[in-house]
Amino acid sequence: MIEMMDILDDRFELDLMLVPTDATYFRRLEAMASRRPRTRIVPPVPMQGLPRQLNRYDIGLFLLPPTNFNYRNALPNKFFEFIQARLAVAIGPSPEMARLVRQYGCGVVSERFDPGSLARELGKLDAAGIASMKQRSHAAARELCFEKTAPVLLGMVDRLLGTA
Repeated sequence: MIEMMDILDDRFELDLMLVPTDATYFRRLEAMASRRPRTRIVPPVPMQGLPRQLNRYDIGLFLLPPTNFNYRNALPNKFFEFIQARLAVAIGPSPEMARLVRQYGCGVVSERFDPGSLARELGKLDAAGIASMKQRSHAAARELCFEKTAPVLLGMVDRLLGTA
């Protein structure tokens, strides 16, 4: 995602909110970001403050190459955090995330899992398109939330445990 900033025009800036769980990897990302003037690493915020903090942005970006089964089929919290923050979503062609982005019309999906492919999709956007995607995330947030999914998930758990 940091490498994508070498391709995108000056309309775009990248702020990364990272938790430094792997010190070596974190230092590598810091070094990469420091060489790009429109890229910053910002301090993480507590989970309950995340939607409010993220809402200050326009686009939630996540490019996760499918290097294993879990990554290929990922539907991570980060995706739902972007939706709940009412952001446009920009992702690679991860099947489950892409299905929801297309279903709700709340973002862009690149053709491939590489910085150039996603940069091309982002480069096509204008302010009106981004605003429209953010509005669609607002509508999607009403459906893609704990209150809507909890009964289904709890029902599955009950059936699995034989307590239904």
